[in-house]
Amino acid sequence: MMPKDNRTMREIDCSAFLEIDLCALADNYNSISEYVKPSLCAATIKANAYGLGLEAVSKTIYDAGCRSFFVSDLDEGIRLRENLTSPDITIYILNGLMPHSIEYYKKYNLTPVIGSLEELDEYRVFDKQNIYPIAIHFDTGFSRLGFDITLASKISEYKLNISLIMSHIASAEEKLSEMPENQLDQFLQICKIFNNPKSSIANSAALIRNKSFHLDMVRPGISLYGGYENLQSKLQVKPVVKLYAPIIQIKKIKKGATIGYGAIYKATHDKAIALVSIGYADGIPRSLSSSNDEMGGQFYYEGQPTPILGRVSMDIVAIDISDIPYNTINRGNFIEIIGSNQNIDNLSENADTISYEILTRLNSRIRKIYKYA
Repeated sequence: MMPKDNRTMREIDCSAFLEIDLCALADNYNSISEYVKPSLCAATIKANAYGLGLEAVSKTIYDAGCRSFFVSDLDEGIRLRENLTSPDITIYILNGLMPHSIEYYKKYNLTPVIGSLEELDEYRVFDKQNIYPIAIHFDTGFSRLGFDITLASKISEYKLNISLIMSHIASAEEKLSEMPENQLDQFLQICKIFNNPKSSIANSAALIRNKSFHLDMVRPGISLYGGYENLQSKLQVKPVVKLYAPIIQIKKIKKGATIGYGAIYKATHDKAIALVSIGYADGIPRSLSSSNDEMGGQFYYEGQPTPILGRVSMDIVAIDISDIPYNTINRGNFIEIIGSNQNIDNLSENADTISYEILTRLNSRIRKIYKYA
């Protein structure tokens, strides 16, 4: 049945939505760029720009001045190139060169980040004249992608067209760890072997940690999207996202009633609860669940905390609204999940995860609303 005002169902504000502030995103890019000068500031927009939408995010950051982008794989690279057709941008593919795919890198002007001899051999067979630029990735202790550092001299002898040498810091967030500095020292020794390509090792945490990590280029990810807001003392990072979901039912329960799957929460006194239309199918971590023995996460209504009661289920979360006057909250009202009262860092800490996972788990059931001013 169509609504009386002739709006379509998709136009009705009846589902969870993620508000994405593109002005704040641009401000974050500019703030980081200014902080790292004279180093260049790239942008890591893999995983659909950390779940916020590759097309809108990349256009915003490009307009802010970014000309170097990092994505995960070939499909993301093609998608980005089709969105940003300007020849002045460089698109790095972090996961490297997939077998028998190099023609696509040429066709779409994409730069593979090569980190193994198998990849390098295929590249050299294809590009005997060293025409097409590549990036070279060295593993300085992450034990993930990248060449062993002992191969640096051998690779330098190939006279490759290298636009960037890079590595990745494993634990830049850990203030007491000496590993980031050890990785940087190893990487600087590698850079001396090559003839003047740009170097990069700093993600968001590393560029905040110390300016010695900035080198020629930094490649922030989560800090662009408002992550690490709680850790900032050297540069300003603004929140970029707000997440809201509607109440679908309000009810009163008696002392002794159990709530949700597993009946892990039993009301210790009469309560008013609201059922919110969002759940783990939308990306809300199940670890935010609560029981009588363990506190869980909480949402907010007009600045007032509303603790989660029982388990987060696929489509519904029950929250405690007992402290909110009964006639001031209604079915259809929206509950704040991420916003001015709880940023992505706070929510992820309560869920015993990281802000990266919070953002990238938010799926297509949640409407994206882009705020341009």
